[in-house]
Amino acid sequence: MKIVSNFPKKTWVIFSVITGTTTILFAKCDSISDGNDRLGFPFPFYEYMGGKRSVEPENRSSFNSIYFLFDLIICFGLAYFFTFLIQRSKK
Repeated sequence: MKIVSNFPKKTWVIFSVITGTTTILFAKCDSISDGNDRLGFPFPFYEYMGGKRSVEPENRSSFNSIYFLFDLIICFGLAYFFTFLIQRSKK
């Protein structure tokens, strides 16, 4: 895990907070009322199709690993940027 040790701990904490917050804030949970659930921002990486369908799908849930990776890269970029701003303001 050489990559993990190259970044400050603050970056990983900020990354975790940003990832968790954006996932919770932008989650769409409508499967209870015949809608779909979606997780991920800006790219929805997980979707659950709720409700009744005229043609029942084989799999109601789908996970897109590319969108998940894009979301993580964007969140990490924001975390690194915020860490840079914090270090710059301390000087």
